[in-house]
Amino acid sequence: MNFENFSLDSRLWLYQTNRPLSATEISWAQEKLDAFTAEWTAHGAQLKAGSRVLNPYFVAIAVDLTQANASGCSIDASVRFLKSLGEELDVDFFNRTKIVLESEAGEQRLVPFRELANYPNEWVYNPLVDTLGKLNSAFKVKVHESALVP
Repeated sequence: MNFENFSLDSRLWLYQTNRPLSATEISWAQEKLDAFTAEWTAHGAQLKAGSRVLNPYFVAIAVDLTQANASGCSIDASVRFLKSLGEELDVDFFNRTKIVLESEAGEQRLVPFRELANYPNEWVYNPLVDTLGKLNSAFKVKVHESALVP
């Protein structure tokens, strides 16, 4: 399910990989994500949920809160799913020690989080955005404009 028909207030979870996914892995992961979100429920209620592989480093899962809210148990189910997906892809979706930068030429790479300030004019993908509205407005920002650099 695409995010186009979701409220901008929809809850969003971003998962960053520890290496870029290949085109084949992206396609396979998107199929798995679509199947998971199509069946995702909270307390027996179907969630209006969607997912998208945003780029070779990020997976997004969203729940439109106008339909139903994800509960603790349903969020736990999504975490278990992402851990399983990561095992199958041999990637880690839960390592927060590196962050994705993008050069002016569009080249993406991982750098240690502690080195982020060394790249003030590059783009950084903010893994902390938590709504679809913020995904549209604050996901990719210049390092020197981000709140990620102390």
